[in-house]
Amino acid sequence: MNYFEVIPATGSFHGKEALTYAHPAKLKIGQIVRIKLRGLSCQGIVVRQVSKPAFVAAEIEEVLSGLVIPEHQIQLLQQMSVFYPAPLGSIAQLFAPSPLTKPLVAIEASKLTVRGDFKSLPQLTTEQAHAYALINKSFAAGQGSFIVHGITGSGKTRLYIELAKDNLAKNQSVLVLTPEISLTAPIAESFKQVFGDRVLINHSALTPKQKSNLFYKLFFSKKPFIIVGPRSSLFLPLGDLGLIVVDEFHEPAYKQESRPFYHANRTASMLAKFSGAKLIFGSATPPVIDYYLAEQKNVPIIRLSRSAITSEAPENSAIIVNLLNPDENSGHPLISRTLIKQISETLSKGEQVMLFINKRGSARSISCQDCGHREVCKNCDLPMVYHGDQHLIRCHTCGYSKKAPAKCPICGSIKIFFSSPGTKAIAASLSSLFPKARIARFDRDNKKSEKLENRYEEAVNNVDIIVGTQVVTKGHDLPRLSLVSMLLADSSLDFPDFSSAERTYQLIKQLSGRINRGHRKGIFVVQTFNPESEFIRSAVNDSWEDFYRSEVVQRQKYGFPPFYSALKIESSRSSRTAAERSLENLIEKLALDSKNFQILGPSPSFVEKKTSKWHWQILVKAKNRSRLVDIARSIPSTFKSDIDPNNFL
Repeated sequence: MNYFEVIPATGSFHGKEALTYAHPAKLKIGQIVRIKLRGLSCQGIVVRQVSKPAFVAAEIEEVLSGLVIPEHQIQLLQQMSVFYPAPLGSIAQLFAPSPLTKPLVAIEASKLTVRGDFKSLPQLTTEQAHAYALINKSFAAGQGSFIVHGITGSGKTRLYIELAKDNLAKNQSVLVLTPEISLTAPIAESFKQVFGDRVLINHSALTPKQKSNLFYKLFFSKKPFIIVGPRSSLFLPLGDLGLIVVDEFHEPAYKQESRPFYHANRTASMLAKFSGAKLIFGSATPPVIDYYLAEQKNVPIIRLSRSAITSEAPENSAIIVNLLNPDENSGHPLISRTLIKQISETLSKGEQVMLFINKRGSARSISCQDCGHREVCKNCDLPMVYHGDQHLIRCHTCGYSKKAPAKCPICGSIKIFFSSPGTKAIAASLSSLFPKARIARFDRDNKKSEKLENRYEEAVNNVDIIVGTQVVTKGHDLPRLSLVSMLLADSSLDFPDFSSAERTYQLIKQLSGRINRGHRKGIFVVQTFNPESEFIRSAVNDSWEDFYRSEVVQRQKYGFPPFYSALKIESSRSSRTAAERSLENLIEKLALDSKNFQILGPSPSFVEKKTSKWHWQILVKAKNRSRLVDIARSIPSTFKSDIDPNNFL
């Protein structure tokens, strides 16, 4: 009998170490097996052969023949278990999703073809060719990773395809990550036009049978593939992996918001290290944390600053509307007179309008409608949030609170702005202003069949005005679109978190990018109560370096990432008092050994009450990230912990 350490690949396994099982035959490291865990059958991954234990070991139920996870994936699993303070089962489950059923058809690698339709590709622009040559030269010299900082329309995907072609020629697979499902199909189609059925798509909407077929194809085929998909694609059993591309790597969707709370950017770096693959991060608006770390580590940053459209593209223009100006008051909230004029002119030309409103937290922001003053925390310099049930404004990072103002402390005005209209109210106003216009609303309230990706043809041909939240800021090309407006830039800036300025900059660039596609002259209208904001102007004028340098100074001053690592600990209890008290008790215990870290809070979570529970949190900051990992491992399981959170709310 042989003995093996096996990690149960199920979220119900909360252990911190692998379990020992017996099997009569020798098994390879990485073999997927079926085991019994507390009487229930589940999949497991063999990670080590061991000596006979002192106890009677249960036997492995079944060996899934041929399903052996590559060595570099086992190394990735083990590294993640060190880097992320999560139960082993939740990490192993990423590598062997259950259940892996038998494939529908046998996999015949010889039938796989590559179109090789390289002649149909547009030639690399001078800038792209320079980037391509520089990347290859640096790869040859041993440099393993790059950031490609390219404006919208600069042809980052064309560069990825050229690099993928080189890797396929060396019989190496390529992994292309996209932040979400809606962005997977467009980039996959670009690759399919060149590489045919060597391109495989992976995402969470696949059926269990489709998922199993994908795994079996990767396990049994000796041919290289190009995989396109979201963050879960990092854990597919790709053997000889030559290149990893993380496209739009600034997107928050790359962070998993449930156990093991991993971030695809960090995990892709680990996978590249263990597999020997080269790594490209691409974005028009790189994340501040990653950009700063790249500078510190001398990771090459390549700029693509010119449009790849070879024809003469019309220039776009931007208008900043001062909502404090009484002449802009149209009687319709967040629809200025300037915007109405621009919409009317656009519709008269048969062109399309897109209006964006950020409802992510804006309903409880506090600002003065006369002078634009915003209430910010004296400790964190972050916007305060209004709590109507207590008539308090509170900082959701450190917990500081005070009574809600009855008048503006700067100008004395009683016009304090506590809320903003949503997409339905905006759409209703537009219907009264433009009764003949065809208006469509896109937000998270849409049913699946109503989402933009499922109504694309209708949106292109049969919609005059699109009103939406963040779901409209990226994705499909809209050829008739010539007017885009951010209805209230302040709502993003008022989001009470350290990342609000960065997210606002990214949103402005994403929105302006919707009309920066060379189809026709475009106009971008940004409405704000703070028209003199240097931040808003730098975003509108594409002064990324100015924004980045200013943001780094602010984060260093107030102790935010990348200068400190963070651990968010949340308590969910049946009452507000119980949630707050549980965290106070936890703070007392942590304070006994409070060297080299700082605790902020307790404070309410941004959504304080949900599913009949009250949610409060504390934030632990430290320069040494491993200290936070130790803390997360030590706290009771009744608390939820998230290391390296996207936000502090």
